[in-house]
Amino acid sequence: MTIAVAAKYPWGVLRKLIPQGIVIPEAIILISDSRFSRKIPTGYDKFSDSGTKLFQLGNDVACVYAGVCELGEKCVDELRFKLSRQRNPNSANSRKIAQDTLNSVYRHEVARRGLNPNESPLYLLVGVCNRQGTAELYRFSYSENFKPVWIEGYDILGWRETRARFRDLLSSKLKEDVESELSLRKKHPQIPMAQWIPMPIPDGKVALIMTAILSNVVEEGSDATVGGQIQSAMVTMKGVSYHGASYSRNPTNPHPEWTRVTADYTNLETITGISGTIGVYHSSI
Repeated sequence: MTIAVAAKYPWGVLRKLIPQGIVIPEAIILISDSRFSRKIPTGYDKFSDSGTKLFQLGNDVACVYAGVCELGEKCVDELRFKLSRQRNPNSANSRKIAQDTLNSVYRHEVARRGLNPNESPLYLLVGVCNRQGTAELYRFSYSENFKPVWIEGYDILGWRETRARFRDLLSSKLKEDVESELSLRKKHPQIPMAQWIPMPIPDGKVALIMTAILSNVVEEGSDATVGGQIQSAMVTMKGVSYHGASYSRNPTNPHPEWTRVTADYTNLETITGISGTIGVYHSSI
């Protein structure tokens, strides 16, 4: 399948770091691997590790998908177009447009290609953040006629074992970092809580943590449908942005060797030829 993750920041244990009465801007974090694979009688066959899974749908909205690549790209391309045609974008209208568009395109393409819907899965995670810093995250699934499902926190697309592995690693790391921060606060009770703002674990750091964990999952090689470099993006009140990340096994070395783990978007490809990173529309899911 793939592995794709979308999160609405902050969530869960991260909220323990926010002083009571303080409101911080929200954000959407999206990451995915870059492997295209085909199902064969003996399992899955990789045919590219440079496949686009993360798409910008507008200035303030982006998505990741998992499932049949051709169907995913067709749906994303039409959804981007339909959202751009709104005269007065708003959340309710955009969700309705998204459901109708995804359902219509999916059904049409499945019928046109003579596919069996039971063997042609497609899932999307779509996130948006307005200029006031309020974010929304939704999951759309072929098995539910692409009815939008509100996601609070984060969601993962992929095989069950791979999802569990990512979830365990992320939960452990965030718990460790938050407990370390709370412990530091206890050691310095004289510091007013308001001075701990902005967040000591900001959205960009969480995106980096998620990227590193996904890279670890890819390196393990336990899932034949997961591979390639990591695609990473954020949607904040400032719009959609893309982030690069590298790692070194010996960063204390005077001349450490760094290995890039995020994809160069100029080298990514799509099967149908649509663009993944160019966003010229404005919408509001």
